[in-house]
Amino acid sequence: MAKIGWIGLGHMGNPMSKNLLKAGHEVTVWNRTKAKAEEVLAAGGEWADTPKELAEKCDFIFTMVSDGPTLQAVTLGENGVVAGLSPKKIVIDMSTVAPEESAKVNDAIEAKDCKFIRGPVTGSTVLAQNATLGILASGDKATYDKALPLFEAMGKNQFYVGGAEEARVLKLALNVMIGVTSQMMAEAVVLAEKAGLDVAQVCEVMAGSAVGSPLVGYKAALVSSGDYKPAFSVNLMMKDFDLAFAAAKQYNVAMPVTAVTRQYLQAAAATGRGEKDFSVLTEVLEDQCGYKRS
Repeated sequence: MAKIGWIGLGHMGNPMSKNLLKAGHEVTVWNRTKAKAEEVLAAGGEWADTPKELAEKCDFIFTMVSDGPTLQAVTLGENGVVAGLSPKKIVIDMSTVAPEESAKVNDAIEAKDCKFIRGPVTGSTVLAQNATLGILASGDKATYDKALPLFEAMGKNQFYVGGAEEARVLKLALNVMIGVTSQMMAEAVVLAEKAGLDVAQVCEVMAGSAVGSPLVGYKAALVSSGDYKPAFSVNLMMKDFDLAFAAAKQYNVAMPVTAVTRQYLQAAAATGRGEKDFSVLTEVLEDQCGYKRS
């Protein structure tokens, strides 16, 4: 049984930390809003008053937060994780952040004679609940091997991709593909709708055809119903696209199709859809094409 600390109990962190409890580990949690910890505490988790206190108590410290500035605040702040580290502890961040933000956190952790694993995830809240996420990881390989049983309690597919920031770049690349696929799906759906086809049948055919994928399957119900309850919001997808553009600048990569999709995400946010699921791109295009579902 490992002594685990968990910081960040949002839509993903909540079920992921509970899966570690289900696996028999001792889990101490901290969140900026304590009320969000109630479910995990009821399931057997313990509470720490600060990230520093949590790091002092635990051997593995996980963070799952919204963005890079938040990661730096909870790790590098006066009462942050780094302040509570003693040698040989392992910090694992599962958020989606920029490589340069991640590298700054790594340097501070390494200076305390501890190790940092970058472990962003692929998958929705449903996969988080079912412990079937994909986990991308980079950092020291021996440290990754120590953390692997904990990853296996949260995810179905594990990928070790390198010794530094590789997992960050790969996660951004995957999210670019996800967002662009949603825009392609929107264009195909609206074309079919305006030609008089039934949207539910169109989505069913797409999911079962050569263009089908797990993503298309996940989003088919949302698109066909027009109920875009967020599994991953437009605002979060825009944040990840912007991080991908920064990485593209760093590595001198052109991303023209990604740039167009980013503009459609901006249109979704500008029309009050920022907190809806990013598959709401279909609704945005319907509006632009003058189509209203009956």
